[in-house]
Amino acid sequence: MAEVPSLISLCMKKVGKDIILGYDLSPDIYELPSELFDGLLMLLPPLALQKLQEEMSRPLRSWNGHESANICFRNGRKRGSCENFNTAWKALFILRWPDIVRKIQQVDWPAGVAKHESISDWQHMYWETHLQNCIDEAAEIAVLPSFDGCLGEIEIPDMIIKSIGYEGHKSHSTCDYSKLSYHCEQFGSYARCLRLQNILCIAETSHLLRKSQLQQLVLRWIKSNEQIDGLCQLLRQNNETLSSLEFIDCNLLSDSLNAICNSLCTKDTQTYRVQHFSISNTVLERNPASLPPGLVSFLSSGK
Repeated sequence: MAEVPSLISLCMKKVGKDIILGYDLSPDIYELPSELFDGLLMLLPPLALQKLQEEMSRPLRSWNGHESANICFRNGRKRGSCENFNTAWKALFILRWPDIVRKIQQVDWPAGVAKHESISDWQHMYWETHLQNCIDEAAEIAVLPSFDGCLGEIEIPDMIIKSIGYEGHKSHSTCDYSKLSYHCEQFGSYARCLRLQNILCIAETSHLLRKSQLQQLVLRWIKSNEQIDGLCQLLRQNNETLSSLEFIDCNLLSDSLNAICNSLCTKDTQTYRVQHFSISNTVLERNPASLPPGLVSFLSSGK
C-alpha cells in the first residue's frame, strides 16, 4: 500500500508550486519555525528553491514601513537556515546526477579534505550542469539537416523541464520554460565551464550566453570559417575571465589560430588570461609559411 502523504508534505508541495507560479511567499515563509523552514528547503523543487533564495536575498519592507536587511540575516535564528540552502542544492544535485557524484567521489582529494568538501557552491554547480544538459539537447536538434531556426527557440525536452519542478501551467506564466533562451537567460550567469559542439559556434550563442563569465571552454569538431567567427565572438566576450581553452577533433588553419589567439587578447591590457591551451586529435595546417602573428603573441606571453 502506498504511503499516505502527511498534511505538512502536501502543504509544502503546494508552496513549491505557488512559488514557481510567481507568488511571493517569502515574508510568510520567513515566519515559519526553523524546523519547518529547513524542512521546506529540502522538499522544494529546484526552480522553487531558486526563486525563494532570490526573494530572500532582497531587502524587504518591514511591517513598520522601514527597509530591513536581507531577511536571511535579520536575526541569528535564520542564519543557520540560510546556510541550509546549500545543503538543499547538494541534495538536489545528488538526486539528479548520481553518476557525476560517483565520479566526484572517485577523485583523489588531498589528505584531510572530505569528498564534496571542495564544492562550496552547489547551487552554482546545479545550474551550470543543468544549462550544459540543455545546450547538449539543443545541439542534437540543431545538427539535424531539417533544422532551420534560431537556437534560442529550440524546445528543451519535458524530462529536463520537469526535473527542475515545472509541470506546465503556461496560462499562469509569462515565461516559456520550454525554450533554450529561457534557460540561458535565467541560468547563464552560473556557467563557468561549458562544452560546445561546432554547430553551436555561431553569433547567436554569444547572445544566449551574454550573462556568462566563462572560465573553461571545450570545443569539438570546429572546422568551418563560420564556426571560427562564431567562436571568436564568444572568446572576445569572455577573454577577461577565460583561463582554459581546449580543442578536440577540430580542423584549424593558420588563419583560424590567428583569429582565435587575437580574440583571447584582452582589449584594455593587451594580455592573455588563458593559462591552459590544449589541442588534441586536431588537424593543423601543414608547413605554413610562417606562424600567425596572433599565435606568436600568445606564445610569447609565456602562458
